[in-house]
Amino acid sequence: MTIHSDSRIILAPPDRVFDMVADVESYPQFLPLWRDAHTYERQKDAYWTEQTVGLGPVRERFRTKTTLRRPVRIEIVSSDDLFADFFISWDFHPMGRGCRASVALTWEMRSRGLQRAIDLLLPHTARSMVTAFEKRARELRL
Repeated sequence: MTIHSDSRIILAPPDRVFDMVADVESYPQFLPLWRDAHTYERQKDAYWTEQTVGLGPVRERFRTKTTLRRPVRIEIVSSDDLFADFFISWDFHPMGRGCRASVALTWEMRSRGLQRAIDLLLPHTARSMVTAFEKRARELRL
């Protein structure tokens, strides 16, 4: 199992950063490794997506459920067969003129080969995700 967390101050209001992170369908536009993401069901405080991530010719498709606890927390889980365990949480706390955005990721793949790759990639991927969201907030002038 791979566990990683990262935190960053983003100079934008927490509710705007929350909305940016919740907009999973835009991930392929700016997140490393994300190739596709679309929502196939929505409820008031939750939605279900199918996402594809990849590096080079390797692509993996999986489904997630995202629970929104506006404006302070987003939780993402997957019961997809690809994973033995999958949990991502985002927390947003006001900090001066911006907010502290924190992400914690727990991934365990069913495939040992994929797990070894995740063990190597996840820390870098998590850091690059937070950096990508920070950059996206600046680009969107949140």
